[in-house]
Amino acid sequence: MAPSMAPGDYVIVNRWSYKIGKPAQGDVVVLRDPENPAGHLVKRIASLATSGGYFVVGDNLEASRDSRAFGPIAKDLIVGRVWRHVKP
Repeated sequence: MAPSMAPGDYVIVNRWSYKIGKPAQGDVVVLRDPENPAGHLVKRIASLATSGGYFVVGDNLEASRDSRAFGPIAKDLIVGRVWRHVKP
């Protein structure tokens, strides 16, 4: 499957979506990078981990740094749900 987003693309993020609801499998989210708190990542929620965290993956499975590298993430790392995606 080809990645749906590319470096340099813009996203509009709904920061309120998870204040009233929970992240669900398949949602595309922006999260604070667990290994670099100053950075952000755009990932898809693959599943809920039994530890209560979220397992996130990138669409480019061969080249993505995601939960396969840093493990499940806590909900408080999720900034919001991607609402729109725009190519420059």
